Formats: sequence, structure tokens, C-alpha cells
Amino acid sequence: MSDSMVGSDLSDNHEDEYSDADDIADEMDWPEDQDSVFKTQHTTGIYQVDRRLTPHTQLTAESLENEQSKVIKKVMELTELPSHTARQILQEMRWSFEALAERYYEDGERLLSSAGASLTSSAEAPTVSYQRSNSGCVVLSGGDEAQCQVCFDSMSGDEASHNMTALKQCGHMFCNSCWVRHLEIQIRDEGQATRIHCPGELVLEGGKRGKCNILVDEEVVERLLKGAEPEDLGLLDKYRKRLVEGYVNDNPSIKWCPAKHCTNAVQIEGAVDPTMFKTMVSCSSGHSFCFCCLEEPHAPADCADVKRWYQKCKDDSETCNWLQANTKDCPKCKVAINKDGGCNHMHCKQCDMHFCWICLGPFEHTTYQHTCNKYVENESAVNASRAALERYMHHYERFMNHAKSRSLEAKLHETCLKKMEDMQQAGNKTFMEVQFIKEATDILILARQSLQWTYVVGYYGPSWLVRNIFEMNQRELEGATERLSGMLEQEEPAKFCQEDHRVDIINQKSQVKLRLDRLYDQLCDWRSSVMDPDPDPAGAAAAGAGA
Repeated sequence: MSDSMVGSDLSDNHEDEYSDADDIADEMDWPEDQDSVFKTQHTTGIYQVDRRLTPHTQLTAESLENEQSKVIKKVMELTELPSHTARQILQEMRWSFEALAERYYEDGERLLSSAGASLTSSAEAPTVSYQRSNSGCVVLSGGDEAQCQVCFDSMSGDEASHNMTALKQCGHMFCNSCWVRHLEIQIRDEGQATRIHCPGELVLEGGKRGKCNILVDEEVVERLLKGAEPEDLGLLDKYRKRLVEGYVNDNPSIKWCPAKHCTNAVQIEGAVDPTMFKTMVSCSSGHSFCFCCLEEPHAPADCADVKRWYQKCKDDSETCNWLQANTKDCPKCKVAINKDGGCNHMHCKQCDMHFCWICLGPFEHTTYQHTCNKYVENESAVNASRAALERYMHHYERFMNHAKSRSLEAKLHETCLKKMEDMQQAGNKTFMEVQFIKEATDILILARQSLQWTYVVGYYGPSWLVRNIFEMNQRELEGATERLSGMLEQEEPAKFCQEDHRVDIINQKSQVKLRLDRLYDQLCDWRSSVMDPDPDPAGAAAAGAGA
């Protein structure tokens, strides 16, 4: 007799805390080439039908600097401020020209102060006995001496003008060696570039002393690092690189491409709603991703559900697989039981129930008079925890199956592209005559990815979802997708160009696109009805009845 018992709480919990998306994705069975998760090939036709795309601009490292220079120049023309000050107030306003213009005309002095370009109104600048050039160099008159406020070295005359630097906005003065050490700590150790504060102190209201609020601008940093020792020149390159990074990181309309080793970025036009479908963008290297959560494109699932799904997969998949394979529920108390011996007579220690492992029927343990060779349909209610497990596994298995199919069909895509090139080089077909093959594989991969994420929508079942219609559209899209996949896999690409095969593939491609559009249209309508509820009570009641 086997009497091992495994107690398990299998109830579904939708309130799990999220973990980092990168860690979650590592747990899942993605293709070995992680870059392929983000890689999407677009033709003009597919780009037009992809309902997930949001309007955006692709930016390279060079174009990032150009875009940054353009907006700085606009602010300089508006405010008549120097470029380094324009950058500082843009950083404060997160690179929004419109917000900056409004704030500047409301209270320009306050904006300059909060951006670290001028002293706060409550601070008192130190008394100085020297003049400062526009570049920050100290200019002394007569026999005056200047003293570094860190190392307290004193200098006079030309020595001070070459080896001391003072900030024009606050008057704090330090020798160039102390400045370079400060910049090195801020850039190399702290990772700063856009918000490097002056290391001096200010006298505040009530005689208290506080840190200086002035930010060191790029003109001062460049002059100091260019005059540093040769081994510090690499620091200047790092500083310039981090200025560009700061432009992206501080700008909510720009994000880096998350693909490995990709240095491109994208800039959206307007705002993106993470609860809607149009969150996909594509960098200039062809990597596609969700602009909001930086995961792979996941429409029609929204970002919040994707995070919950990844977390649940990470937490539950191994446990669920083991429980499915190795346990059954006690027919009386419904606790999960593990059979650890050969005997099919099971004894539940929790409720003292004796039952048969095979049929889960009562087992007469005193006489062992039990048979279950005859099939009897079991109509008993399924335990809620087991039902929750089976429901999760239903959606998880189909989610992963479509993910695996998409990975395999990406290889089919590459095979078809190679064959198309061979056919053109051999002179059998023209470029236009073979394009339908690429379009068919493109729409196939797009449909696979969309189908994959429909199972996340189905699992969480948002309140706006009309399930029976959703599942019908999902079923029809799956059928059309499988038929197109079979057609592309069974025939050699050369046979595709025979007129009858060509027409069949084009027709089936159109069917997949039609089903995909219908699915997205229906989901958009339902979600929009939640965002903008129907004022007609009868209409709302009808929608509820349809669900």
C-alpha cells in the first residue's frame, strides 16, 4: 500500500509581485538565440497590416546626437541662453520643448534654479576677490592669491589662471587637480554625466551650510578633462557617451533597443497606452519590442498581464508539471497524493480514506475485494485546486507550443528567403514573382506571435472580454494559421511558383490576415467599450448576455 501524501495549495493567485523581466524570461524555453525573440522582418505590406505598431522614429547613435542638438538649438533660440544652460533646463524638463517653453515663461528664474543653472533664492554665494572668465579660469588682479577650497593650495598670477577653475554661477573655486578627481569619481564611479554637482558649500537661511545646487556644465567638464593627464582622456569619451545616454534615459519618448549588443534607440510620436495593442516599435536593425515594457511584442495581451504571466510561469511551471505527472487528488478531501510504491491501494492520512489509485474509487482494505477493469464515466466535481492547475496548464502548453512553432517557422522564413534568391539568380523568376512567399512567411510568424499571446488574454480573462466570441475568433485564426504553415512546409519553394500552388498560398495568406484583423478589431471594440462605456443600459445588458 502506498500512503505518501503531498499537500499543495494550487489555487490561482493573480496578485503575485513582479520580478525583473530579464530573470523571468531566462526561465522560459525561448530559442537559444535570444536576439531572435526581438527580431522581426518587415516588408512594406506586412508593416502596413501589423496592427501592433505605434508611430515611431528609428534612431542610431549618430542620429541621437543630431536630435539632441536640434532640440538644444530650439531652446537656445527661444531663451537666448548658451547651449550648456539650454541642456540643463531641458534635462530638468525631461527634454520636452513644449513643457520647457511654458515653464520658462511662467517663472524662468525658478526653472534655472531647479535645473542647477543658478543659485537657489535662499542661498548666498561666497565672497570672492577675483574675476572669472567665461570659461571659468580665475583672473587675479595685482598680488592677489587664490586658494583651492578642497586642498587649500594657494596660487597667484599666471599659475592661478592656468591651474584654478571657478564656476561662474556660484563662485566656488578649486584647483584643476581637485576638479579632475571630483569629475573622475562622479563619471567613473557614480556613473554621472548630466547631474554632476559643484562640490562646494553654500550659506543658507539661518546661517546653515548646505551643498551647492549648481550643476557643472559640459563646457567646464570638457576644458578640465582635455587639460588632464593623458591617462584621463578616456574619461572624456565616457562623459560624452553618458551625455547621450542621459538624453535617452531622461526622455520618456525615447528608449534603447533591449536586444543584446544593439546600440540603437526608438522615439515615439505622442504617448503610448500600455493597456492598448499599439505598443510595438522596431529599431533600425530590425529588432521589434514593446515600447512600454521592453519585452517582445505581445499584443493582444497588455503589459501588466504579461508580467503576471511571466512570474506565474516562473513560479508554477515546474511544480505544475511534477504534480500533473506524479499526483492525484484524494476523492474525499481533495489533497494531492503521491504514489511512491507499486500497490494501487492508497490510504490518505489526512482524511483516512482508502481508495484505488487507478479509478479513485473506494478500496475495501480488509478483504482487498476491488476491481476496476470496467469503464465507468466519472461525473464527480473536480476539485477547485486541480481545476486551477489544469486551467493554467491548458493555457501554458498552448502558449509555449505557439512560441516553439514560431521559432521553427523563423527558420523556415530564412530557408524561403534563400530559395527566393537562388531562383532569381538562376533566372527562373523575377523579384516580384517570388515576393508572395516572403509575405506568406511574414504573416505566418505574425499570426503565431499573436496567437501565443491570446492565451495570456484568455487565461486572465479581463472584464471586457466576450469569451465565447473571442475563443471562436481564436479557433478560426489557429485553423487558418495551421493550414498556411502546412502549405509552406510541405512544398519546396520552387513549386510555390507554379500557378495553382501560388494561388493557394496567396488565398490562404489572405485568410490568415483576415482572421487576424477580425480578432484585433473585436478586441479593440470590446476594450474601447470599457474605456468609453455605452450610455445605453440596454446595449450594456446585451453585451453582458453575449459574454
